[in-house]
Amino acid sequence: MASPISTTTIDEWLVAQGLAGGHAVDIMDGFCERLSEAGLPLARVAIGLRTLPGHGTIDFLWERGVGGVETDSSTGDLAETGAGGSPFAPLITSGGTLRRRLSEPSCPRDHPVLASLAEAGMTDYLYVATAFGDMAQGKGLIASFATDRSVGFAEAELARLAGLTALLAVVVKASAGARVSRSLLSIYLGHDAGNRVLAGTVKRGSMQSISAVLYFADLAGFTSFADRSASEALMSALDAYLEAMAVPVEHSGGQILKYIGDGLLATFALADFDGEAQEAVAAALDAAEDALARVAAVNAVRLAAGEPIMDLDIALHLGEVLYGNVGTDERLDFTVIGPAVNEASRIEALCGQLGRRVLTSVALAQAAGSERHRLESLGLHPLRGVAQPQELFGLAPRGARPDP
Repeated sequence: MASPISTTTIDEWLVAQGLAGGHAVDIMDGFCERLSEAGLPLARVAIGLRTLPGHGTIDFLWERGVGGVETDSSTGDLAETGAGGSPFAPLITSGGTLRRRLSEPSCPRDHPVLASLAEAGMTDYLYVATAFGDMAQGKGLIASFATDRSVGFAEAELARLAGLTALLAVVVKASAGARVSRSLLSIYLGHDAGNRVLAGTVKRGSMQSISAVLYFADLAGFTSFADRSASEALMSALDAYLEAMAVPVEHSGGQILKYIGDGLLATFALADFDGEAQEAVAAALDAAEDALARVAAVNAVRLAAGEPIMDLDIALHLGEVLYGNVGTDERLDFTVIGPAVNEASRIEALCGQLGRRVLTSVALAQAAGSERHRLESLGLHPLRGVAQPQELFGLAPRGARPDP
């Protein structure tokens, strides 16, 4: 018979981690190590956290003598809980525990992981599912514990593991909440804007002046395209085009502030490029050229399939903008405002008229430095709402660009 195990300090440690806002994976690892140090004969522990699909998922595996790691994909008993015929399926929807005495010949090995654990010398196994409200929605914490001790787990150990797992679930749920919030805010607002909101920049009118390259992109011919497309086909095509437009911005160090129908507004803040305007300009030009290439690839596939296509117009401008919250106390938008934003929009509107996919302002061309060879002047052009005609620039054909 195994000796009684005191785990009071584990309870206290978990509570302290929850209050301190520790990282979920670190908490899982510390939990397993402390159980082992307390004398519980654990050989393997798998923990899966499920909160928000795609963002609140953590899979963790701990093995004695190896330690714990976050895994890229679900492991064994965490991966197939919803599969038909799985002994874990009823638990994932309602919570509860399942024990399998793997050393007993009559023990059902009704899941692949049970057979593999038995072959690896495991003698006893406990599966614990803790629901977060309605677990049928896929929200909860799953943990499995395996031992290779000849006598398996004692009844008191099983009860204590189940109780501690419930406390672990509460703690890591709170910890993962911050991780989910950060991820979602980054997706919906942009990485910098999301971090600012989490840091407390949530008051209407809280704005600051920043220098940035403004990147305004819009699909040409979207209205007629939409008129000729069924709803599902339209959404599928729009997603493909928006991905082709957006990925280059993120890859080049820009931040997408918002999608505007079939277009987007992004910034390349000079502060993100050590205050170097030339570096921000180069990054924005790289993003624009990459986006055009990606849209061309989308169009090639669609043309081959006999489907309608769209072109992409991009305007780049360098200027000072106000960056922060606008709106009402009940509904705020984190964005950029100012004359420079309006000018970028006006420049983009001239792409079709001038027969250019990319147009830039003179302010951006003047800041381009060694990247200036990538641009060619298109002369002076009036911009709606701007008093004086402005010199605009287009991308110079690659073969006609002078050496930098």
